[in-house]
Amino acid sequence: MKNSELNIVQEWLRTAALMILVLVSGFAGRAQLISNSKTKAEMQLMFQKQEQLAEGRSSQLFEVFKSPLTADEKQALEYLYAYMPLSDLADYEGGFFLQQVKTVLKARNEMSWGKTIPEDVFLHFVLPPRTNNENLDMFRVVMYDELKSRIAGMNMHDAALEVNHWCHEKMTYRGTDDRTSSPLASLKTSFGRCGEESTFTVTALRTIGIPARQVYTPRWAHTDDNHAWVEVWVDGKWYFFGACEPDPELNMGWFAEPARRAMLVHTRAYGAYYGSEPVIDRQDRFAELNLISNYAASKNIYIKVVGTDNTPVYGANVEYQLYNYAEFYPIAKGVTDPNGISSIATGLGDLLIWAYQDEKWGYRKISVDKQDSITVTISVQHVNGYFEKFDLIPPVEKTPLPSIITQSQRDLNSARLQKEDSIRSRYMSTFKDSAWVVSFASGQGLSADRLQPLFEKAYGNWKEIAGFISATPDPLKEWALLLLESVTEKDIRDTRAEILNDHFKNTFNASNPPPGENKEFFAENILSGRIANEMMLPWRGYIQNSFGEDFAKKVRLDINVLIDWIRISITTDNTANMHSRAPLSPRGVYELRVADSRSRDIFFVAVCRSFGLAARVNPATGFPQYFDAGKWINVAFEPVAENITDKGKVHFINPDAGFDTKYAINFTIARYKGGVYRTVDFDYGMKVSGFDANTEVEAGNYMLVTGNRQPDGSVLSSVTFFEIPANTTTDVAVGIRQDFTATQPWAKINTSDYQFKSCSNKEVLKLSNLVSGKGAILIWIDPDQEPSKHVMADIPAVKELVEKWGGSILFLISGNKVNASFKPSNFANLPGQSIFGWDKDAVLLNEIAHLRKQSTAGNLPVIVITDSKGNLLFYSGGYKIGIGEQIAKTIITMK
Repeated sequence: MKNSELNIVQEWLRTAALMILVLVSGFAGRAQLISNSKTKAEMQLMFQKQEQLAEGRSSQLFEVFKSPLTADEKQALEYLYAYMPLSDLADYEGGFFLQQVKTVLKARNEMSWGKTIPEDVFLHFVLPPRTNNENLDMFRVVMYDELKSRIAGMNMHDAALEVNHWCHEKMTYRGTDDRTSSPLASLKTSFGRCGEESTFTVTALRTIGIPARQVYTPRWAHTDDNHAWVEVWVDGKWYFFGACEPDPELNMGWFAEPARRAMLVHTRAYGAYYGSEPVIDRQDRFAELNLISNYAASKNIYIKVVGTDNTPVYGANVEYQLYNYAEFYPIAKGVTDPNGISSIATGLGDLLIWAYQDEKWGYRKISVDKQDSITVTISVQHVNGYFEKFDLIPPVEKTPLPSIITQSQRDLNSARLQKEDSIRSRYMSTFKDSAWVVSFASGQGLSADRLQPLFEKAYGNWKEIAGFISATPDPLKEWALLLLESVTEKDIRDTRAEILNDHFKNTFNASNPPPGENKEFFAENILSGRIANEMMLPWRGYIQNSFGEDFAKKVRLDINVLIDWIRISITTDNTANMHSRAPLSPRGVYELRVADSRSRDIFFVAVCRSFGLAARVNPATGFPQYFDAGKWINVAFEPVAENITDKGKVHFINPDAGFDTKYAINFTIARYKGGVYRTVDFDYGMKVSGFDANTEVEAGNYMLVTGNRQPDGSVLSSVTFFEIPANTTTDVAVGIRQDFTATQPWAKINTSDYQFKSCSNKEVLKLSNLVSGKGAILIWIDPDQEPSKHVMADIPAVKELVEKWGGSILFLISGNKVNASFKPSNFANLPGQSIFGWDKDAVLLNEIAHLRKQSTAGNLPVIVITDSKGNLLFYSGGYKIGIGEQIAKTIITMK
């Protein structure tokens, strides 16, 4: 039978199966939730597929369908189950999902807008409890009544705004690691990064039946970092706003202007998506939607991939890579069609297009504002020493859009924000202070100096940490501290005592007493429940009981017993968990017997530690490893084409003694594997001078990426290809492309015309006095907004340089930008000459806007550097990461 005939037969059989399932489902009751026959049929097929996939946890997951269910509850559960990622199938039970469904259907029936939401919008953006890669919890059930009461009597528009105000009462921005806290954990802590704020807000909106979704720009083009916000569906249309950052109206947010310079904005739709929004990636369980045209000027680009004979390559991988954090990061991926074409809609900046298939690869830069299409030739190529420069230009900065609200609306909203800040501050005042820690330490016979940083990190989770320490027998309290010191800051603030106890009590026993030496190594690599970026859960006692001591003894004698068991017993599926991207727990892997490769690797480490063997996931390479005979040994569960045990060493050299380049700010190295180079995960911001002269890495082919970001967001970048042979130290010169020419003034002011008031003592600060000598750095901030918080985090990185320079640095706050919790003392490690001042009338800021012919309203922080004569040498407005580096470059060149 020909392929075309076979395809016709297969499609006919699939259609017939769909029709049968539709007929069968029609007799299951009078469900009103899902009426679309195609949706129901696809759901039933996926549900059956999931039943087979989750056979290892059949009772935990599917027994719930034997309980009394309404027709809508059954249908909603089936829809959730049909498209669940592995992490949800592995780590939760049917009763949990039934409670989620009951609450969301309750909102659908009780809210005035509930039945007006289109079926597909409800299924994709209200019903699912999962927003991102967070640990799921009972937020909807716990907070439903409070949220319902908060928006009583409101229409959908006003309710959406009000929920965001409620979220601001509970949570504010603060940078954290990349594991996303659950909504209830964020509530307890009272802060989180933008991904956590938006997860929290989306969950709150869905709780009262308002469709919502988390929207991301995966990386900015004009600055390092990324950002997440919220889109909310109101009366038939999608709108945006900043999560936990309420504005007076929808379609407002500090990120609105940066988003006009984005290269990609995307979101994920749960389930099979048939809507009209462009799809970047369509998987069985979700679709990734491209929303760039809603925010920025964009166009479709077409990438043709050919071989060395110029014939199109079908099925080649295409990565649309954007320079960010000194690496080329794939903001989107595609696969070429039979004509060798991949296409995407993107913003009007520069991208590096990387194409590969098997061991053949190639790349080219595309300037989207000037080009619609390029051809990339792939071949086997790695030329040691090859060097290439790229000047990378982001989409141009636009003139800010006019404000859509009045000043009175803005003032009213500011007053509300200050009240909400005070509510959150009152809650945070219940966290334990140093006096309490001293008293607690005394009662436990422990050092207050060691306990203080733990309780500072615990925030609202202090009861759990105190309970764990108190319950630990006195002879082992030292080990309780070592365990707490071995995990992440986020673990301290969202891990329950019962989880810590599982790892503690199932590590030490009569046959396995605590070691007398190498305590820190033991705590980090055996005792600790922290392995990678997964949610720390109780698994140690379960693993020990499930495998038994006889199996554990065999593994202690020969690690290959465990490796072989995992190869035979655990099915690897790297597509079924793509939606959540959250690792399965080790217990979930054991029960489900299916896992993505990352979760499988975490499971290997967990079993090793449960049996008293030191193991880890290598933080730089991602390989699972066990410790034997004084060294770390890599483990590979799939066949590899290279010897992963081969190690080489790299010696980074800085050719410019005046500028100590930093990892992930000015440079990165990436290791080649399977047609693409992936960045090695060294510590962010590590200076070249801070690396060991013989830093160990995996042997292989590498690419050095360097970048020097300019004030307008453009980047002077380069790539260099090199090799690190096994058992050899390779010198790598990390020279960034310089542009340290003397800065020319863009305007001039009369410094005698401006003065401010000190925040500390109300003293008058005359600008003419501040600039005398070396000049001054002036930074207008909004302390409650994320962009200003980033700036305040960037300045300490150049503290030493600014202090050596000797000029003034003045942080300015307008009267209506200060909330009740603002204290200059909250900002640590600033240069010694830092001053905080009031600039109530913003006279100088308004003059800056006049000189630049652009508004600064809503575009804080604004940074200006002036010399002693009032020459303005530097300007930056709005959201930018790494502004400290830009300031450093300017003051270095000041005369």
